[in-house]
Amino acid sequence: MKIVHLSDIHIWRYSINPVKLWGKRAVGMAELFTGRAKKFRLERMEDVVERVKSIRADHLLITGDLTTTALRREFDQARTALEPLLDEPDRVSVLPGNHDRYTSHSVRTRAFERVFGEFSPTNAFPWLRYLDERTAILALDATRSHLSATGRLPEEQFRQARALLQEANPRPKRLIVACHYPVAAPEAYRAELRKKRMVNAADVARWLRRVGPHLYCNGHVHAAWAHRPHEVPEQLNLNAGAPLLRDPTGRRPPGFLEIDLTEQSVTVKHHAWTGTDWSIMPMVTDLRLFGAQPSTVPRD
Repeated sequence: MKIVHLSDIHIWRYSINPVKLWGKRAVGMAELFTGRAKKFRLERMEDVVERVKSIRADHLLITGDLTTTALRREFDQARTALEPLLDEPDRVSVLPGNHDRYTSHSVRTRAFERVFGEFSPTNAFPWLRYLDERTAILALDATRSHLSATGRLPEEQFRQARALLQEANPRPKRLIVACHYPVAAPEAYRAELRKKRMVNAADVARWLRRVGPHLYCNGHVHAAWAHRPHEVPEQLNLNAGAPLLRDPTGRRPPGFLEIDLTEQSVTVKHHAWTGTDWSIMPMVTDLRLFGAQPSTVPRD
């Protein structure tokens, strides 16, 4: 099975409508005017879509932050840009990020669900979706309307997620947990994550230690990675990065992940934009994650 993991597109639109510019959105719009807009190159979106299409994946997983300030026009533009990838909703899963819940109004009016709700099997989180008889995605939503970028997995959602796995029949042999927020990060990004973490990540990590081998797919930090966190030894944590990011340093190449699952193994490639062309960077090669023997790959 082949899965494309995409995240943190961050479609943005300027707004000077005073009715829309209050509270946190005013801060977000000020950030756009003072430089954030230059960090996300919307003109490259068509190239990203064409590259994803060329992979012919079995499933597309998008882990949030399709928008920047949750404006209706941003959601509509994101949907239009992604439309060539969305013609089979049962082969696409889309989760919200904190920027898609940017204001209390966007949460109350279910702005994300209005545009992308059809790419979830239910209208509420958590949900468990089988991709085939062996593979399933458990989707969590730790986003909230908050002055900071921190998130929190609500206790009731936490309880329901545990129950979904306990009651799953059959129990997925290849489990993918998807959430916008990481529970951990490689050393190079831990300080950055600390400022915008999932505040109950330690509780979530303790639970995930008991669910067995799994992939954990997230976004939020704009850097692609694949690592084995000490907090969850049987987890392979994958961050897709941000495909439209402008990266003058060369340390955070923009792109997305291609995940290949065999019966027991995982291979992950990063499709990265070099500034002139696409490059494929191997991140994980034939890791026996779902086999009977515990993995011995190095951990961060």
